[in-house]
Amino acid sequence: MDFFLIIVILMAILGIGDLLVGVSNDAVNFTNSAVGSKASSKRIILVVAGIGIILGALSSSGMMEVARKGIFHPGGFALQDLMFLFLAVMLTDIVLLDLYNTLGLPTSTTVSLVFELLGAALAIAFLKTGTLNGAFQIINSESALKIIFGIVTSVIVAFFSGMILQFFFRFIFSFDLKRSMKYFGGIFGGLSVTTVIFFTLLTAMKGSALITPEMSKFLNENFTNILLISFAGFSIFFQILVLLEWNILKFLVLVGTGSLAMAFASNDLVNFIGVPLASFTTWTLIQQGGDPSALATGLAGNVATPSFILLGAACVMLFPLWFSRKAESVTQTEVTLGSQGETLEAFNTSLVARVFVQIALGIYLPIKAILPASVRNFIGKRFENRNTLEIVKVHETEAFDLLRASVNIQISSALILIGTLYKLPLSTTFVTFMVAMGTSLTDGAWNKENSVNRVSGVLTVVGGWFFTAIIASTTAGIIGSILYIFGFSSVFVLVIVAGLLIFLFGRIHKKRQDTYDENLEKLITLKKHPERALSRTISSMLASLSVARKALNNACAGYVNGKKKNFRQTQKLLKDLKKMRENSLSSFLSIANKHLEEEDLASIHPITDSINHLDRITESIWNILRTSSNGINSFHEVSKDEKEEVKELRKQATNLMELLADSDKFPDLLEKAKSEKKTKNLEKAKQNIYKSQMKRIKKGDSKLKSSVSYFVIIDELIDINENLLSLAEQLSVAIPWAEKKKLELQGKSILASKAEEKKKKK
Repeated sequence: MDFFLIIVILMAILGIGDLLVGVSNDAVNFTNSAVGSKASSKRIILVVAGIGIILGALSSSGMMEVARKGIFHPGGFALQDLMFLFLAVMLTDIVLLDLYNTLGLPTSTTVSLVFELLGAALAIAFLKTGTLNGAFQIINSESALKIIFGIVTSVIVAFFSGMILQFFFRFIFSFDLKRSMKYFGGIFGGLSVTTVIFFTLLTAMKGSALITPEMSKFLNENFTNILLISFAGFSIFFQILVLLEWNILKFLVLVGTGSLAMAFASNDLVNFIGVPLASFTTWTLIQQGGDPSALATGLAGNVATPSFILLGAACVMLFPLWFSRKAESVTQTEVTLGSQGETLEAFNTSLVARVFVQIALGIYLPIKAILPASVRNFIGKRFENRNTLEIVKVHETEAFDLLRASVNIQISSALILIGTLYKLPLSTTFVTFMVAMGTSLTDGAWNKENSVNRVSGVLTVVGGWFFTAIIASTTAGIIGSILYIFGFSSVFVLVIVAGLLIFLFGRIHKKRQDTYDENLEKLITLKKHPERALSRTISSMLASLSVARKALNNACAGYVNGKKKNFRQTQKLLKDLKKMRENSLSSFLSIANKHLEEEDLASIHPITDSINHLDRITESIWNILRTSSNGINSFHEVSKDEKEEVKELRKQATNLMELLADSDKFPDLLEKAKSEKKTKNLEKAKQNIYKSQMKRIKKGDSKLKSSVSYFVIIDELIDINENLLSLAEQLSVAIPWAEKKKLELQGKSILASKAEEKKKKK
């Protein structure tokens, strides 16, 4: 049986899979600006990007990148070693890229592939030679170091280029584009199109059969003159269109999108299918020579890729572009990080992000203080944004304006063009992402409320890029070693593991996306339908009582029975309670800030107090859980009387929780809960329990150490009952007020919707 042929077939399948996951990640590079600015409908944006991909494939040089990258010397390996090496690379690449897609993080597919080749080659070379010195003689480490240097440089240069040039363009155009485009639109359009055209010719079509050597020579010799003539001609043309009241920015963004897509397909397409094609070439060499242990000197040269394969691969790439939800997740990350409008922040704050923000403020504030007030005011007016954007929803709403979108494309194209001309190793992902972040900072998209979250997101993405190299090389090295040592017997095991991981990532992504969509819907409801948001806040508060009831039952049952069976589940419930409390408070404060009148502010305290009572109840259950766990670990015994007293206090608390959980639907339950306060003297009950316990200690029925835990649990149960009785009082005021306010807000929402409809008709 030809096991090497099986590997080739497997590599072809993995190649298709790699195209799917690769495009899901890289699509953000060329669609971000059009999607973020809503330059057109989703369908038109994807059609333009699809045309760019197909043209990029047709104009590709068709040269296999694997050998040409020079990561290793093929002549140092046997043919069968390379088959395992290529398989290790593809298995790692498809799993790694799918992981990044699942997390919604953009990464460089080129960098991942290069370092996978490096890691697998180094591992197999070490096993083959037995020494690191021998392994490094086979590896061309200079290429890897050059790429790392290119990553660091491109990240810094792209960010500051975006920040500085966006300041220049925004200062000229301001946010009043309709007025400023009349004066400067032609020049800006000429500059944008000239940059994009030369970017396409010299980057997307380099080495293409469509560009003859004579044409390439002519472009190089007359580069400056052609550049100036193109700029002048297009400037006049676009100025005429502006005067005719055409929105040239939409056209510029769509042309740039197609150009970036074309460059991506032309340069990166072969990276996805190059390794499977290399394995096919290796297999043909094995068939010709009949000796798998022969050295792979036949792979030392460039291997051309047939055009029909490139076109077929381009067609495969269109599928995730149109249908992949993970592609939308990656786009969503970049668009929301640069969003000018209100959005759901996807990243939590971090210490490192806070430090970066403080350093930036430390630089900015002294510079601001030096500038005269008149200069500051003049600049401030140019950057004043009076446009109120809707809550950002990818493909449905605008995240930033068309000027920033076209500047993003223009700067990204220019930087990649410069890198191409000077043969500098640049990553399209790194350049486009960091340019977008630099322009968003200049536009004021990062403000006091979201700056730490946004910086944290950028640091997460950038950190992920460097981890790409580490994870890719390490994982490929491990898989390559397994394949080299165990041979064909390990192939199917590794494929099954990879398949299971991709399946798991799919489930994780669905869960993450559902959570994001749910939270985004809450944010939209908060803005457009505050009456619903107010109802949800009350419902969320009361729903947390049902969760608290279950957590309290589990914690007390563990203490009474001396078993930690449900403690892990209780910890999860308590974490959920903490999150529910934070969401309820945040949601209500947002409603109060945006939709409540000044006279309403005195009425909000019952709701905020209710939320705080829930927080204290959660803390008390945490203390019971910790005390119970420590007591069980120390083998403390709980007497029968102690158990009964704990059960009685727990029962009182859970009964109250049950009553309050449905009090918004059944007001009589709330009155019943309030009446409980009159019949219960909790302080007196606590004193009686303490007296009984001291008697038991003196008799020897209870131990001193176990009594310490017992007293803590009794105190917490008393506190829980007291907070529940206070909560009942607060809710008796809060719920009727919320019902009344809900009707008022509902009326305002209806009037606002009618006004918006009239405005749209006009």
